[in-house]
Amino acid sequence: MNWKLMVLTASSLLATACASYTATDDPEIVEAMAEEYLIEGPVTAFTGAQVFDGRYFVSRNICVAGKQVVSCTDRPDETIDLEGSFVTSPFGDAHTHHFDGPFTLGWHRTMGIESGAFYAMTMTAPTSGVLEIRDRLRGPGNIDVATSLGGLTGPDSHPAEIYEALALNIRSYEEQVARADEIQAGSRYADNAYYVVETEEDVTAKLALLLSSAPDHVKVYLRHSERYAEGWGKWGPGGGVDPELLPAIARLAEEAGLRLAVAVSSVEDFRASLAVQADIVTHLPCYQDTEGDPSSIYYDVSTADECLLSTVDAETAARVGTVGTLITTEWQKDRPSKIVDWERQNVAKLRAAGATLVVATNAYGSMLTEGLVAGVEKGFFAPADMLRMATVDTPRVIFPDRRVGCLDVGCEASFIAFAENPLEDFTAIRTIRFRVKDGQSL
Repeated sequence: MNWKLMVLTASSLLATACASYTATDDPEIVEAMAEEYLIEGPVTAFTGAQVFDGRYFVSRNICVAGKQVVSCTDRPDETIDLEGSFVTSPFGDAHTHHFDGPFTLGWHRTMGIESGAFYAMTMTAPTSGVLEIRDRLRGPGNIDVATSLGGLTGPDSHPAEIYEALALNIRSYEEQVARADEIQAGSRYADNAYYVVETEEDVTAKLALLLSSAPDHVKVYLRHSERYAEGWGKWGPGGGVDPELLPAIARLAEEAGLRLAVAVSSVEDFRASLAVQADIVTHLPCYQDTEGDPSSIYYDVSTADECLLSTVDAETAARVGTVGTLITTEWQKDRPSKIVDWERQNVAKLRAAGATLVVATNAYGSMLTEGLVAGVEKGFFAPADMLRMATVDTPRVIFPDRRVGCLDVGCEASFIAFAENPLEDFTAIRTIRFRVKDGQSL
Protein backbone atom coordinates (compact mmCIF):
# COMPACT_ATOMS: atom_id res chain seq x y z
CA MET A 1 0.00 0.00 0.00
CA ASN A 2 1.44 3.40 -0.95
CA TRP A 3 1.77 6.20 1.59
CA LYS A 4 -1.24 8.12 0.35
CA LEU A 5 -3.56 5.14 0.64
CA MET A 6 -2.11 4.49 4.08
CA VAL A 7 -2.94 8.06 5.11
CA LEU A 8 -6.45 7.78 3.69
CA THR A 9 -6.97 4.48 5.45
CA ALA A 10 -5.68 5.89 8.71
CA SER A 11 -7.92 8.92 8.29
CA SER A 12 -10.91 6.67 7.66
CA LEU A 13 -10.17 4.70 10.80
CA LEU A 14 -9.75 7.93 12.74
CA ALA A 15 -13.02 9.25 11.38
CA THR A 16 -14.73 6.05 12.47
CA ALA A 17 -13.14 6.22 15.90
CA CYS A 18 -14.05 9.88 16.36
CA ALA A 19 -17.33 9.91 14.43
CA SER A 20 -19.03 11.25 17.53
CA TYR A 21 -17.76 13.33 20.41
CA THR A 22 -20.11 11.51 22.74
CA ALA A 23 -18.46 9.05 25.11
CA THR A 24 -19.75 5.49 24.83
CA ASP A 25 -21.69 3.88 27.66
CA ASP A 26 -20.74 0.34 26.60
CA PRO A 27 -18.71 -0.96 29.59
CA GLU A 28 -16.59 -3.29 27.45
CA ILE A 29 -15.58 -0.47 25.12
CA VAL A 30 -14.91 1.88 28.03
CA GLU A 31 -12.73 -0.77 29.69
CA ALA A 32 -10.80 -1.36 26.45
CA MET A 33 -10.22 2.36 26.02
CA ALA A 34 -9.08 2.71 29.60
CA GLU A 35 -6.53 -0.05 29.06
CA GLU A 36 -5.26 1.52 25.84
CA TYR A 37 -5.02 5.04 27.27
CA LEU A 38 -3.66 4.55 30.75
CA ILE A 39 -4.39 7.45 33.04
CA GLU A 40 -1.17 9.08 34.19
CA GLY A 41 -1.24 12.00 36.58
CA PRO A 42 -4.14 13.89 38.14
CA VAL A 43 -7.54 13.85 36.45
CA THR A 44 -9.50 17.05 35.89
CA ALA A 45 -13.24 16.74 35.22
CA PHE A 46 -14.94 19.49 33.22
CA THR A 47 -18.60 19.24 34.11
CA GLY A 48 -21.95 20.77 33.27
CA ALA A 49 -21.30 21.64 29.63
CA GLN A 50 -23.03 20.73 26.39
CA VAL A 51 -20.53 19.03 24.05
CA PHE A 52 -20.79 19.11 20.24
CA ASP A 53 -21.10 15.63 18.72
CA GLY A 54 -20.80 16.72 15.10
CA ARG A 55 -24.52 17.47 14.78
CA TYR A 56 -25.89 18.52 18.15
CA PHE A 57 -24.79 19.60 21.60
CA VAL A 58 -25.28 16.90 24.24
CA SER A 59 -24.75 16.95 28.00
CA ARG A 60 -21.66 15.12 29.20
CA ASN A 61 -18.46 15.55 31.15
CA ILE A 62 -14.94 15.70 29.73
CA CYS A 63 -12.11 14.30 31.82
CA VAL A 64 -8.49 15.15 31.15
CA ALA A 65 -5.18 13.78 32.37
CA GLY A 66 -2.02 15.32 30.97
CA LYS A 67 -2.63 16.17 27.33
CA GLN A 68 -5.29 13.53 26.73
CA VAL A 69 -9.01 12.97 27.21
CA VAL A 70 -9.49 10.01 29.55
CA SER A 71 -12.33 8.01 31.04
CA CYS A 72 -14.05 9.87 33.84
CA THR A 73 -13.54 8.49 37.32
CA ASP A 74 -15.78 8.71 40.37
CA ARG A 75 -13.22 10.85 42.18
CA PRO A 76 -11.41 13.27 39.88
CA ASP A 77 -8.56 15.24 41.41
CA GLU A 78 -10.11 18.52 40.28
CA THR A 79 -13.52 19.57 38.99
CA ILE A 80 -14.12 22.64 36.83
CA ASP A 81 -17.73 23.68 36.35
CA LEU A 82 -18.61 24.71 32.79
CA GLU A 83 -22.33 24.97 33.45
CA GLY A 84 -24.07 26.80 30.62
CA SER A 85 -21.14 26.44 28.20
CA PHE A 86 -21.16 24.87 24.74
CA VAL A 87 -17.96 22.97 24.04
CA THR A 88 -16.30 22.00 20.75
CA SER A 89 -12.86 21.01 19.60
CA PRO A 90 -10.78 24.05 18.55
CA PHE A 91 -11.09 25.54 15.08
CA GLY A 92 -8.61 24.80 12.31
CA ASP A 93 -7.38 27.19 9.59
CA ALA A 94 -6.28 25.14 6.58
CA HIS A 95 -4.71 27.95 4.53
CA THR A 96 -2.88 30.78 6.23
CA HIS A 97 0.33 32.69 5.64
CA HIS A 98 0.79 33.41 9.32
CA PHE A 99 3.53 31.94 11.52
CA ASP A 100 6.17 33.25 9.15
CA GLY A 101 8.84 34.48 11.52
CA PRO A 102 9.80 35.71 15.01
CA PHE A 103 8.60 39.31 14.63
CA THR A 104 4.97 38.35 14.02
CA LEU A 105 4.76 35.15 16.07
CA GLY A 106 3.27 36.75 19.18
CA TRP A 107 0.61 38.53 17.14
CA HIS A 108 -0.32 35.39 15.23
CA ARG A 109 -0.37 33.26 18.38
CA THR A 110 -2.65 35.74 20.14
CA MET A 111 -5.03 35.84 17.17
CA GLY A 112 -5.26 32.06 17.13
CA ILE A 113 -5.87 31.71 20.85
CA GLU A 114 -8.43 34.51 20.97
CA SER A 115 -10.40 33.14 18.02
CA GLY A 116 -10.11 29.50 19.11
CA ALA A 117 -8.17 28.47 15.98
CA PHE A 118 -5.55 26.30 17.69
CA TYR A 119 -4.59 24.45 14.49
CA ALA A 120 -3.14 26.13 11.40
CA MET A 121 -1.77 25.06 8.04
CA THR A 122 0.67 27.56 6.56
CA MET A 123 0.61 27.54 2.76
CA THR A 124 3.77 29.51 1.96
CA ALA A 125 6.00 31.50 4.25
CA PRO A 126 9.70 32.38 4.16
CA THR A 127 11.64 29.25 5.05
CA SER A 128 14.26 31.24 6.96
CA GLY A 129 11.66 32.91 9.14
CA VAL A 130 9.78 29.70 9.94
CA LEU A 131 12.98 27.89 10.91
CA GLU A 132 13.57 30.54 13.59
CA ILE A 133 10.27 29.77 15.30
CA ARG A 134 9.75 26.08 14.51
CA ASP A 135 10.12 25.01 18.14
CA ARG A 136 7.25 27.34 19.10
CA LEU A 137 4.70 26.00 16.62
CA ARG A 138 3.29 23.25 18.82
CA GLY A 139 2.45 22.50 22.42
CA PRO A 140 0.70 24.14 25.39
CA GLY A 141 0.17 27.85 24.94
CA ASN A 142 1.09 27.71 21.24
CA ILE A 143 -0.80 27.23 17.99
CA ASP A 144 -0.06 23.87 16.36
CA VAL A 145 1.17 24.62 12.85
CA ALA A 146 1.85 22.44 9.82
CA THR A 147 3.91 24.45 7.34
CA SER A 148 4.90 24.18 3.71
CA LEU A 149 7.73 26.69 4.17
CA GLY A 150 8.20 28.25 0.70
CA GLY A 151 6.12 27.26 -2.32
CA LEU A 152 7.04 26.01 -5.79
CA THR A 153 6.13 28.36 -8.63
CA GLY A 154 7.15 29.32 -12.17
CA PRO A 155 9.22 32.23 -13.48
CA ASP A 156 7.81 35.70 -12.84
CA SER A 157 4.85 34.21 -11.02
CA HIS A 158 2.85 34.59 -7.83
CA PRO A 159 3.81 34.79 -4.97
CA ALA A 160 7.14 36.35 -6.00
CA GLU A 161 5.56 39.81 -6.37
CA ILE A 162 4.26 39.66 -2.79
CA TYR A 163 7.54 38.75 -1.16
CA GLU A 164 9.78 40.91 -3.32
CA ALA A 165 7.60 43.91 -2.49
CA LEU A 166 8.01 43.11 1.21
CA ALA A 167 11.76 42.81 0.72
CA LEU A 168 11.72 46.40 -0.59
CA ASN A 169 9.48 47.48 2.30
CA ILE A 170 6.70 48.30 -0.14
CA ARG A 171 3.39 48.05 1.70
CA SER A 172 0.74 49.98 -0.21
CA TYR A 173 -0.91 48.80 -3.40
CA GLU A 174 -0.27 52.16 -5.06
CA GLU A 175 3.46 51.86 -4.41
CA GLN A 176 3.45 48.27 -5.66
CA VAL A 177 1.99 49.48 -8.97
CA ALA A 178 4.41 52.40 -9.22
CA ARG A 179 7.46 50.22 -8.53
CA ALA A 180 6.32 47.09 -10.37
CA ASP A 181 9.47 46.87 -12.51
CA GLU A 182 11.70 47.07 -9.44
CA ILE A 183 9.66 44.41 -7.67
CA GLN A 184 9.73 42.12 -10.67
CA ALA A 185 13.51 42.39 -10.93
CA GLY A 186 13.96 41.37 -7.29
CA SER A 187 15.07 37.95 -6.07
CA ARG A 188 15.75 38.43 -2.36
CA TYR A 189 13.17 35.82 -1.34
CA ALA A 190 13.97 33.33 -4.12
CA ASP A 191 14.77 29.84 -2.78
CA ASN A 192 13.24 30.95 0.50
CA ALA A 193 9.60 32.08 0.29
CA TYR A 194 9.30 30.76 -3.26
CA TYR A 195 11.24 28.30 -5.40
CA VAL A 196 11.16 28.85 -9.19
CA VAL A 197 11.08 25.76 -11.41
CA GLU A 198 11.08 25.65 -15.23
CA THR A 199 12.42 22.15 -15.99
CA GLU A 200 12.38 18.70 -14.41
CA GLU A 201 15.99 19.31 -13.41
CA ASP A 202 14.83 22.42 -11.57
CA VAL A 203 12.13 20.40 -9.85
CA THR A 204 14.65 17.86 -8.59
CA ALA A 205 17.11 20.50 -7.40
CA LYS A 206 14.66 22.96 -5.88
CA LEU A 207 12.56 20.34 -4.19
CA ALA A 208 15.70 18.82 -2.67
CA LEU A 209 16.60 22.28 -1.36
CA LEU A 210 13.14 22.73 0.11
CA LEU A 211 13.09 19.24 1.62
CA SER A 212 16.40 19.91 3.37
CA SER A 213 14.45 22.26 5.67
CA ALA A 214 11.80 19.59 6.43
CA PRO A 215 8.46 21.06 5.33
CA ASP A 216 5.32 19.34 6.61
CA HIS A 217 3.77 19.37 3.12
CA VAL A 218 4.62 20.69 -0.35
CA LYS A 219 2.83 23.72 -1.80
CA VAL A 220 2.66 24.29 -5.57
CA TYR A 221 1.18 27.20 -7.51
CA LEU A 222 -0.86 26.68 -10.65
CA ARG A 223 -2.19 29.89 -12.19
CA HIS A 224 -4.54 29.25 -15.11
CA SER A 225 -2.27 26.44 -16.25
CA GLU A 226 -4.31 26.02 -19.44
CA ARG A 227 -2.71 29.28 -20.61
CA TYR A 228 0.83 28.48 -19.50
CA ALA A 229 2.14 27.77 -23.01
CA GLU A 230 0.89 31.18 -24.17
CA GLY A 231 3.13 32.91 -21.67
CA TRP A 232 -0.02 34.62 -20.44
CA GLY A 233 0.21 37.01 -17.53
CA LYS A 234 3.38 35.61 -15.99
CA TRP A 235 3.67 38.61 -13.68
CA GLY A 236 -0.04 38.90 -13.10
CA PRO A 237 -2.71 36.28 -12.43
CA GLY A 238 -1.24 33.71 -14.78
CA GLY A 239 1.94 31.73 -14.79
CA GLY A 240 2.68 29.48 -11.87
CA VAL A 241 4.29 26.09 -12.44
CA ASP A 242 4.25 24.52 -15.88
CA PRO A 243 1.50 21.88 -15.52
CA GLU A 244 3.75 19.41 -17.34
CA LEU A 245 5.99 19.48 -14.27
CA LEU A 246 3.24 18.71 -11.77
CA PRO A 247 3.52 14.88 -12.07
CA ALA A 248 7.24 15.04 -11.26
CA ILE A 249 6.57 17.26 -8.25
CA ALA A 250 3.83 14.94 -7.06
CA ARG A 251 6.08 11.91 -7.43
CA LEU A 252 8.94 13.46 -5.46
CA ALA A 253 6.57 14.69 -2.74
CA GLU A 254 5.13 11.18 -2.43
CA GLU A 255 8.61 9.66 -2.25
CA ALA A 256 9.39 12.08 0.57
CA GLY A 257 6.21 11.01 2.38
CA LEU A 258 4.69 14.48 2.15
CA ARG A 259 1.25 15.62 1.12
CA LEU A 260 0.84 17.83 -1.94
CA ALA A 261 -1.18 21.07 -1.75
CA VAL A 262 -1.93 22.89 -5.00
CA ALA A 263 -3.13 26.47 -5.41
CA VAL A 264 -5.67 26.51 -8.24
CA SER A 265 -7.19 29.40 -10.14
CA SER A 266 -9.27 27.62 -12.80
CA VAL A 267 -11.09 24.37 -13.45
CA GLU A 268 -8.15 23.15 -15.52
CA ASP A 269 -5.85 23.75 -12.56
CA PHE A 270 -8.27 21.74 -10.43
CA ARG A 271 -8.27 18.89 -12.97
CA ALA A 272 -4.49 18.89 -13.19
CA SER A 273 -4.43 18.54 -9.40
CA LEU A 274 -6.85 15.63 -9.54
CA ALA A 275 -4.75 13.94 -12.23
CA VAL A 276 -1.81 13.69 -9.80
CA GLN A 277 -4.10 12.95 -6.85
CA ALA A 278 -3.11 16.07 -4.98
CA ASP A 279 -4.09 15.87 -1.33
CA ILE A 280 -5.39 19.42 -1.05
CA VAL A 281 -6.41 22.25 -3.34
CA THR A 282 -5.84 25.42 -1.35
CA HIS A 283 -8.95 27.15 -2.69
CA LEU A 284 -11.62 26.46 -5.31
CA PRO A 285 -11.49 27.85 -8.87
CA CYS A 286 -12.43 31.52 -9.26
CA TYR A 287 -13.07 32.09 -5.57
CA GLN A 288 -11.94 35.73 -5.79
CA ASP A 289 -13.21 38.69 -7.76
CA THR A 290 -10.48 39.55 -10.28
CA GLU A 291 -12.57 41.98 -12.39
CA GLY A 292 -12.84 44.93 -10.03
CA ASP A 293 -9.75 46.91 -11.08
CA PRO A 294 -8.62 46.78 -14.73
CA SER A 295 -5.28 48.38 -13.74
CA SER A 296 -4.46 45.56 -11.31
CA ILE A 297 -1.81 43.02 -12.22
CA TYR A 298 -4.36 40.40 -11.12
CA TYR A 299 -7.09 41.64 -13.44
CA ASP A 300 -8.88 38.91 -15.33
CA VAL A 301 -12.40 38.34 -16.62
CA SER A 302 -13.61 34.90 -15.58
CA THR A 303 -16.05 32.70 -17.45
CA ALA A 304 -18.24 29.81 -16.34
CA ASP A 305 -16.14 27.40 -18.41
CA GLU A 306 -13.07 28.40 -16.40
CA CYS A 307 -14.81 28.36 -13.04
CA LEU A 308 -17.51 25.69 -12.77
CA LEU A 309 -16.61 22.16 -11.72
CA SER A 310 -18.43 19.27 -13.31
CA THR A 311 -20.11 16.45 -11.43
CA VAL A 312 -17.28 14.21 -12.63
CA ASP A 313 -14.70 16.63 -11.20
CA ALA A 314 -16.43 16.52 -7.83
CA GLU A 315 -16.78 12.74 -7.85
CA THR A 316 -13.12 12.36 -8.81
CA ALA A 317 -12.07 14.63 -5.94
CA ALA A 318 -14.05 12.46 -3.54
CA ARG A 319 -12.66 9.25 -5.01
CA VAL A 320 -8.97 10.20 -4.91
CA GLY A 321 -9.27 12.04 -1.58
CA THR A 322 -8.49 15.58 -2.74
CA VAL A 323 -9.64 18.07 -0.11
CA GLY A 324 -11.23 21.35 -1.19
CA THR A 325 -10.48 24.53 0.78
CA LEU A 326 -13.07 27.26 1.27
CA ILE A 327 -11.75 30.76 1.91
CA THR A 328 -13.86 32.31 4.65
CA THR A 329 -12.56 35.87 4.22
CA GLU A 330 -14.14 35.93 0.76
CA TRP A 331 -17.55 35.31 2.35
CA GLN A 332 -17.13 38.61 4.18
CA LYS A 333 -16.85 40.54 0.91
CA ASP A 334 -19.49 41.89 -1.44
CA ARG A 335 -18.45 39.84 -4.46
CA PRO A 336 -20.10 39.82 -7.90
CA SER A 337 -23.16 37.60 -8.00
CA LYS A 338 -21.68 35.30 -10.64
CA ILE A 339 -18.63 34.54 -8.44
CA VAL A 340 -20.88 33.75 -5.50
CA ASP A 341 -23.16 31.59 -7.64
CA TRP A 342 -20.23 29.64 -9.07
CA GLU A 343 -18.88 28.99 -5.60
CA ARG A 344 -22.29 27.80 -4.39
CA GLN A 345 -22.56 25.41 -7.33
CA ASN A 346 -19.05 24.06 -6.82
CA VAL A 347 -19.62 23.54 -3.11
CA ALA A 348 -22.93 21.79 -3.76
CA LYS A 349 -21.35 19.38 -6.24
CA LEU A 350 -18.43 18.58 -3.96
CA ARG A 351 -20.71 17.98 -0.98
CA ALA A 352 -23.07 15.80 -3.01
CA ALA A 353 -20.09 13.72 -4.15
CA GLY A 354 -18.85 13.28 -0.59
CA ALA A 355 -15.62 15.25 -1.01
CA THR A 356 -14.00 16.68 2.11
CA LEU A 357 -14.18 20.47 2.52
CA VAL A 358 -12.21 22.57 4.99
CA VAL A 359 -12.13 26.24 5.95
CA ALA A 360 -9.33 28.79 5.86
CA THR A 361 -8.57 32.51 5.93
CA ASN A 362 -5.84 33.01 3.28
CA ALA A 363 -5.68 36.69 4.22
CA TYR A 364 -2.79 38.03 6.24
CA GLY A 365 -3.92 39.56 9.51
CA SER A 366 -7.39 37.99 9.43
CA MET A 367 -8.99 35.70 11.99
CA LEU A 368 -11.25 32.81 11.08
CA THR A 369 -14.28 33.77 13.18
CA GLU A 370 -15.82 36.57 11.14
CA GLY A 371 -15.62 34.63 7.89
CA LEU A 372 -17.35 31.64 9.44
CA VAL A 373 -20.15 33.89 10.70
CA ALA A 374 -20.49 35.48 7.25
CA GLY A 375 -20.65 32.05 5.62
CA VAL A 376 -23.60 31.07 7.78
CA GLU A 377 -25.35 34.43 7.47
CA LYS A 378 -25.08 34.28 3.67
CA GLY A 379 -26.41 30.74 3.58
CA PHE A 380 -23.33 28.88 2.38
CA PHE A 381 -23.70 26.38 5.24
CA ALA A 382 -26.09 25.65 8.07
CA PRO A 383 -24.65 26.30 11.56
CA ALA A 384 -24.10 22.61 12.41
CA ASP A 385 -22.38 21.94 9.09
CA MET A 386 -20.13 24.98 9.43
CA LEU A 387 -19.26 24.10 13.01
CA ARG A 388 -18.40 20.52 12.10
CA MET A 389 -16.28 21.62 9.15
CA ALA A 390 -14.34 24.12 11.28
CA THR A 391 -13.88 22.01 14.43
CA VAL A 392 -13.81 18.43 13.14
CA ASP A 393 -12.95 18.15 9.45
CA THR A 394 -10.39 20.96 9.21
CA PRO A 395 -8.25 19.98 12.23
CA ARG A 396 -8.17 16.37 11.00
CA VAL A 397 -6.99 17.45 7.55
CA ILE A 398 -4.26 19.64 9.05
CA PHE A 399 -3.03 16.82 11.31
CA PRO A 400 -4.25 13.52 9.84
CA ASP A 401 -2.00 11.40 12.06
CA ARG A 402 -3.21 12.92 15.34
CA ARG A 403 -6.41 12.48 17.33
CA VAL A 404 -7.75 15.99 16.90
CA GLY A 405 -11.23 17.12 15.98
CA CYS A 406 -12.73 14.84 18.64
CA LEU A 407 -13.29 14.80 22.39
CA ASP A 408 -13.61 11.08 23.09
CA VAL A 409 -11.30 9.00 25.27
CA GLY A 410 -7.84 9.04 23.69
CA CYS A 411 -8.34 12.32 21.83
CA GLU A 412 -6.07 15.27 22.48
CA ALA A 413 -7.26 17.42 25.38
CA SER A 414 -7.88 20.70 23.58
CA PHE A 415 -11.25 22.43 23.40
CA ILE A 416 -13.07 25.75 23.47
CA ALA A 417 -16.28 26.67 25.31
CA PHE A 418 -18.80 29.23 24.05
CA ALA A 419 -21.11 31.24 26.29
CA GLU A 420 -24.11 30.62 24.02
CA ASN A 421 -25.28 27.88 21.64
CA PRO A 422 -23.87 28.56 18.13
CA LEU A 423 -26.45 26.25 16.57
CA GLU A 424 -29.11 28.74 17.65
CA ASP A 425 -27.09 31.89 17.00
CA PHE A 426 -23.85 31.33 15.12
CA THR A 427 -22.42 34.66 16.26
CA ALA A 428 -21.91 32.85 19.60
CA ILE A 429 -18.57 31.62 18.24
CA ARG A 430 -17.31 35.14 18.97
CA THR A 431 -17.85 34.59 22.71
CA ILE A 432 -15.32 32.00 23.87
CA ARG A 433 -15.43 31.90 27.65
CA PHE A 434 -12.98 29.06 28.30
CA ARG A 435 -10.03 27.54 26.43
CA VAL A 436 -8.02 24.36 27.03
CA LYS A 437 -4.94 23.54 24.97
CA ASP A 438 -3.04 20.30 25.53
CA GLY A 439 -4.73 19.83 28.87
CA GLN A 440 -3.91 23.30 30.16
CA SER A 441 -6.38 26.15 30.67
CA LEU A 442 -5.42 29.26 28.72
